[in-house]
Amino acid sequence: MRRAKVVGCLWTSRSHPALEGYKILILRETAPDGSEDYYLAVDTVDAGIGDEVLTVSGSASRQSTKTKKSPADTAIVAIVDPRQG
Repeated sequence: MRRAKVVGCLWTSRSHPALEGYKILILRETAPDGSEDYYLAVDTVDAGIGDEVLTVSGSASRQSTKTKKSPADTAIVAIVDPRQG
């Protein structure tokens, strides 16, 4: 699992039929040293820009009923609640 922040949405003019109806989000993961890694993920939890999310990759991204037949390599599986206090 990886933790990242949603920083944008990817729009496509055409996509694989199994991706129709999915939102593809742009994510930013920040390492402790401050370096950043950007990647894409299929949204399965209705996340939005600014949300912190958890993602899974590889075969784990295709374990839910929503993504079982999807060609996506990475899926958002949870929205992290903001810290309290």
